[in-house]
Formats: sequence, structure tokens, C-alpha cells
Amino acid sequence: MSAGPALSFEQVSKRFGATVAVDGVSIEIGAGEFFALLGPSGCGKTTLMRIAAGFETPDEGRVTIGGADVTARPPHRRPVNMMFQSYALFPHMSVADNVAFGLRREGMARADVAARVAEMIRLVQLQGMETRRPDQLSGGQRQRAALARALARRPRLLLLDEPLAALDRKLREETQFELMDIQKRLGTAFVVVTHDQDEAMAMADRIAVMRAGRIEQVGAPAEIYERPRSRFVAEFIGEINLFEGRVTAARDSVAHIDTAEGAIAANCARAPEQGARLAIAVRPERMQFGGGINSLEGVVHDFAYRGDRRIFRVRLASGRLVRLSAPVGRDAPAAGAQVNIAFDPSACVLLDA
Repeated sequence: MSAGPALSFEQVSKRFGATVAVDGVSIEIGAGEFFALLGPSGCGKTTLMRIAAGFETPDEGRVTIGGADVTARPPHRRPVNMMFQSYALFPHMSVADNVAFGLRREGMARADVAARVAEMIRLVQLQGMETRRPDQLSGGQRQRAALARALARRPRLLLLDEPLAALDRKLREETQFELMDIQKRLGTAFVVVTHDQDEAMAMADRIAVMRAGRIEQVGAPAEIYERPRSRFVAEFIGEINLFEGRVTAARDSVAHIDTAEGAIAANCARAPEQGARLAIAVRPERMQFGGGINSLEGVVHDFAYRGDRRIFRVRLASGRLVRLSAPVGRDAPAAGAQVNIAFDPSACVLLDA
């Protein structure tokens, strides 16, 4: 393998009959990068992963790993391993034998197999469980055993298909940090497929948000969250408030937009045309109670307690419900209270309506 991106898709497309699963996708994933393919069910993310693994052949385009074209190579001739959602451990084998399976198939010497297995067991912190079978392990331990087996052959690229879906919330959060730590120590490129936005935001260096076989946006988690490039991304990632209206004026990098909820001023990199119809996206945590720029009147509909914060739903005069996230405090308004909410023009992201 020559030097190059760990994985590259170049105008890759895949159809199943009349259904277009992947539609002209181009992405480069760097060596040592933790990358997430994120999107709703049926968006094409799993098909794209299967193309990378060699289980599907693209109808168009090219796949390279480490700069080498592997488009036509079968799975066993790619420096890739895949960890399935079900973990797919051999039920009749011990943890150690599961980890050793691929190494033995490659004909590695017995002493080297034993050393590599011990290394992987230590890496995933399963010492003392080498002789247990999968049915004697907890869900988290099975997940780590499957990870050890997937990493034992030291692949250039590890593909993870919904790797934490079977774990409960607390264990899932703990395992996210474990995966991140293992990935950093090994320097292996990880590509995770998930529909869980929190999982992708927590673990990935970069995220590709997919929709209907295409890439909507690629970027770091903060970029995806704070500067979505489409209405779909804004609504899919986290909670969002959307207002729609027409531009009445634009000057000094601020657009003035007339909406059903009132006049809203929004920062803009490029001045939109007067009369253009736009959507304004505002995250709940960027809103606050009280007066100020972009002040809107409403009534507290209800609220939910979230530990250090409360999520308020406020019904505006137009009838629209908006969400506001505020730190827990003594001065929090009660349900039914008349309130003003405000947000700065810098909190607004302008999108096509």
C-alpha cells in the first residue's frame, strides 16, 4: 500500500434495481482518523460501508485504501476488518480463540498468535476472561471481545456497523470513551456507521451526514452542529428552532427578515437578495429569557428537567412552539408565565427555505 488517505470514495454509486442506495459519493478519510457516517435508516450509509469492505461492488466510481485501488478486490484481499452490530462471535469458542481465529487462518506462528492475542486482550481490558465463551460475557464484554478480534490482524482500516447499539445508555457512553482511547493508541482509521447523532458527535473527528444516498455535509462535530449547511442537517443534528420569512433588507453583514413571529436580524456572510425566502435556524441554548435583539413574546407552555438545565417550550403569539434551554435557577418562569425570549443575530444560521 502506498501513502494516501486511509479510505477514499470517488464518485461511487450503487443501485439495487430501481433504488439508488448510494448516489455519486466522494469522501476522503485520513489515516488515523475517527470518521462517522451518520444518517437516518435507508440513507445509504451501511451500503457505503459494505462497499468499503468489499461485500458490495459499486456500479460506478472507485474505492481506494492507502492510495491503492481496491474497487474490484474481494474482502479477504483488503487491509480492512469489519465489526458487525451483532458482534458475530463464535459461540462455541473462548474469547482467546475468537481473537485468534483470523490470525490462525493467516498461518501465523503459534507463539506470535499467543503474543498478539495477549496484546489485544490487554488493549480491550478483558484480562482474566480469555477462557470464557460469549454467553458468559456481558454485552459490554462481548463488544470488547469483538473489537479485539477485529483489531488482531492490525487492519489499516476498521469499519464499525452500529457498534454500540446493543448496549444500555450508561455502558454506551463509557464504551464511547474506550473506543476513542483505543483508536488514538493504535492510530488505526475507524469508520463508524450510526444513526445516533450523540454517538457520532461524541466520538468522531469528522462526520458525514447522509440523506437519500448523498452526502449533505462533511465536517467536524462543532461545524456540523453550529453551522449546518442545509435544513435537513439542522433538523437532524440536535434540537433546532426554525423560522421562515422574507428578506426586507441586508446591510453590514446583517440580514433583516420578516417572519410570522416578528422581525428577525441574522448575521450573514453574504447579503441575500431582498425578497428572498429563507429559513432561520437557532439552537435552544442560544436563546434566553428577557429583552434584547430579536425579542419575541410568548407564554411558557411547559418545561422538562435535564439535570443542570431545563428545556422550556414557549408558545409565541403566532402559535409556534419554540424550545429554549436554560441553566437551572431560582428565577425560572413557571408554566403559563408571560415571557420575552431573545437571541443574538450571531446565533442565527440562514438556510434555504
